[in-house]
Amino acid sequence: MNTASTVPDGWRSLPRGEFIATRIQQRLDDWAPGLFGFNLLKVDALSAALSLERSRIRQAVVMAQQPAAGMDVLGDATAMPFAPGSLDACLLAHVLDYSLHPHAVLRETEVVLRDDGWLLLTGFNPWGSAGLARLWPGWRRRLPPWRQMLAPGRVEDWLKLLGFEVIERDYIGFSGRWPGWDHRPHQLCPSPAAVYVLLARKRRFPLTPVRERRPVANTLVQPEMARQRE
Repeated sequence: MNTASTVPDGWRSLPRGEFIATRIQQRLDDWAPGLFGFNLLKVDALSAALSLERSRIRQAVVMAQQPAAGMDVLGDATAMPFAPGSLDACLLAHVLDYSLHPHAVLRETEVVLRDDGWLLLTGFNPWGSAGLARLWPGWRRRLPPWRQMLAPGRVEDWLKLLGFEVIERDYIGFSGRWPGWDHRPHQLCPSPAAVYVLLARKRRFPLTPVRERRPVANTLVQPEMARQRE
């Protein structure tokens, strides 16, 4: 069962889509050299249009949730047709924004990623200019519903609960008029930012077994016994 709403068929379908895609690609190019492995999964058309060629990941597979040109696999992001721990990296470009069950998408992504695998995702900021753009008639139909946009802080909280460590974050506006946004990471999302980009890594820390402490018999003699011996 497909749990995704209408997914854009390309970046041109989004307001300032080509500009945003270019800025996101710059972030991916900066982060890609640190990524390595065998299999990268790209979900839906927006992810497929982005590249991680500068990484050391050998091959990429495109999974679409709706029939589309260039897809390798047709599947649901909440029930991916991949074995647990079989993927080294996953790219979710605005997949959560167009999903009816975004938390289930993240849970499924955690399952199919191997330990220390990478997750790259982008999303619209509902409290920034993307949320305000929903008020403009010309852009309203080209953006996901406001209630489906997820604030970056909420997404990071979900990732932490699933065992991910957020390593990098960046924010992008609908234009480049605010210098510094697209060149320096921020711990807090600037309020006018339209899009956030996150790089997270699945962590699995080994648990150290705690040995059961057995009660130690008291070998000290009582004061009365000492006085008797004297």
